[in-house]
Parts: sequence; C-alpha cells; structure tokens
Amino acid sequence: MSPKRMFIDCEFGQMHVRMSEKSPNQDRHSLYCIHQSPSSSVVYDPIIMKLGNSRFVAAGDTPGFGESDEPNFLPEISDYAKAHASILDNLDTSDKVDLMGYFTGSKIAIALALQRPEMVRKLILFGIPIYSDKELSDEKKLYRKDEYSWDGKHLMNWWEHLKRNTPEEYPIELFVSHFSEIQRGGVNSWWGHRAAFNYKPELHLPKLSLPVLILCTEDPQGYKSLKAEKLINNCKLVNLPFKGQGALDLHTNTITKHMLDFLDGDG
Repeated sequence: MSPKRMFIDCEFGQMHVRMSEKSPNQDRHSLYCIHQSPSSSVVYDPIIMKLGNSRFVAAGDTPGFGESDEPNFLPEISDYAKAHASILDNLDTSDKVDLMGYFTGSKIAIALALQRPEMVRKLILFGIPIYSDKELSDEKKLYRKDEYSWDGKHLMNWWEHLKRNTPEEYPIELFVSHFSEIQRGGVNSWWGHRAAFNYKPELHLPKLSLPVLILCTEDPQGYKSLKAEKLINNCKLVNLPFKGQGALDLHTNTITKHMLDFLDGDG
C-alpha cells in the first residue's frame, strides 16, 4: 500500500500532497513533512506508512518540485513556508500540528513555525547545517544552476554526486527512483537551493519557543547541524550513526523511534 495523494489549490497554483488515511483511531497530533532540495515528498513515504496508523501524516511537494506547480517568480524560504501553510489550512487539521523538515525543508519548517506559531506544536529538523562564509560559498558553487547539454552530461554530474554520498547497502532501484524525482524540478530546480542559501537559520533559530528535535547524521551536513543546538531554547539533539542519504528508507525504524520519543513525550 502507498500513501493517498491529492492536489490542493494555493496562491502558487496546485500543490501535490501525499498523506495517510484519516481514521478515528488516530489519537495523536498530525504530522506534516517538508522535503529537501531538489526532491519531492516521495522521500517521506516510509514515514507516512510507518506512523500513519497512530496519527494523520502528510507531506507536500514544495512549489516547483515533484508535482506541485512552479511559482511565477523567484521564491524565498518565506514564500515556500506560506505555500505549505496553505496546504495545512486546506487539510483542516483540528489541532496544532507537528512539523518535520529535511535540509531545505528544515528551513521552510522554521519559517512556517515563526509565521504561524498558532499552527505548530513541535518541530523536527532532519539536518539544519550552520555554514561558515567559506562553507556557504562552496555550497553555492556545488549547487549552482545546471548547465544543460544534449549529451546529458548534467545528468551524469547529478548521478555521480548522489552516488558519492549513497551508502553501499542502498538498493539501486530506490536510488533511481529518487534520482528521477530530482530531475522533475527541471531547469529551475536550483531555485530551492538558492532560497535555502539565502536563509540564515542562525538568525531565526533563537526566535523559536516550541520544542525542537534535531537529527544529525554521520556526514558533513550532519556535523554542521551540531552547531544549531546551542541556538535553540528548547532543543534535543540526537546523533544518528549513519549517513543522511537514503536514511529515511534504510533506517525508518530507528528514525521513527526517535521521532515518537520526542513527539509523544512530555514537553
């Protein structure tokens, strides 16, 4: 079985959402998940399927990614946050929701929580790297706008980049599936990273008053995320003993255990 899917109208056009079935047996706060760049909500399928019995779980495609319509202007993180808030407004959750973000999605989740504090109860950040000026400059060079060519070299560049960071045990079938999702952003797929690099989490994390869980993986982005803990008033940090690439597929049980300890615990 796979998650349900639907489209919701918002100011950017139609946004695509994956979700669990709603059921009277779901007695926990709803969970809404926001993906990384450039990808789509498909990365959260394992989370939706694992947690969907106890709570309503949904994940939306950020505008311009997956099956969501592309904005007609160059968006910032605050714009993406407003778009995801529109999904939550339309899903008509009866109480505050819990948010989960993944890299770019973490920044969108932070912005959403600050824009709509009455909407959000707890926040999970799967990676929220804090960059030095040099590190940020290097990231911008790495994730610059693709140069397309008829020989498909841009595709091989992405393939090799992803493969370098992929654990050996990751099935190639899943790798190909996620690789194809990355390409769906098209010629403007760089917009997500551009917005992410313009957003300075170190300026916004201290403004959060809600409980926050940071999940840090054993890779450079995870190491850079360790710095975020000291910037947050009410924070729990967990070091995960594996790489972030493919982690939601390979380590669903471990990740969801930490999530549930946080979401269903006191505080």
